[in-house]
Amino acid sequence: MKLFAILILAAAGFAFPLSAEVFSLWPFSSGEGGGDLDDALKPAKLWSEKVIVDGHSLELGVSLVRNPLDVCYKNLRRLYPNARFAANSNSLLVETKRKDGIRRRLYLLSIEGIYPTIEFTMDLPADKLKPSHWPADFPLPPGSRPIAVMEFPKRSAVYGAFASEFGIAQTLPSVAAALKNSGWNSVTNEHKDTLNGTGEVFMKQNPPSLIIIGFSPTKNGGCIGTIYKRLNK
Repeated sequence: MKLFAILILAAAGFAFPLSAEVFSLWPFSSGEGGGDLDDALKPAKLWSEKVIVDGHSLELGVSLVRNPLDVCYKNLRRLYPNARFAANSNSLLVETKRKDGIRRRLYLLSIEGIYPTIEFTMDLPADKLKPSHWPADFPLPPGSRPIAVMEFPKRSAVYGAFASEFGIAQTLPSVAAALKNSGWNSVTNEHKDTLNGTGEVFMKQNPPSLIIIGFSPTKNGGCIGTIYKRLNK
């Protein structure tokens, strides 16, 4: 659960602009490129699992890569100069487009204590994905629009991302209040810190379940919100 929670929090916001400081496997506008990014890094496969992204059945792969993040970036830049790249201090997002239109999305994440790089891969349809529904128990604040919904059947979990016209200081308390009104109990009370709060953890006993919410600012003064819910079996 720990590694998966790190993925959700650090890679939140599939549809973030490329200038954002956090990235994930979610689609952005496709770019030119080719080849198999995954094989280029010679990763050691850990596992793969079926996921449902905006109603489409896809597969998420998780691997370990022996090279550190900066070496991976240099190698991929050299081998796939026409691919789409976005990077920050501990993550790298790359996408190439095959001749049949399928887009290979690769997300590399460097986490202290896990040697040396974690790789997440997903093949995305040629057409841009759009959320077909928004989970009924996920609050959607006023002035917000859904970006994406991702379900993890094996984990009894679901993840949603939305864009808000308002900043974190307004949106976080709004979502937290809606969850508490629905019977969720705050674990960390970070939502009460209007200056520094960026997320919160909630739990419920009946049925035993967990919700993690997180927010990142956008250039227009709004924010991107993410909600991850899992039943604790």
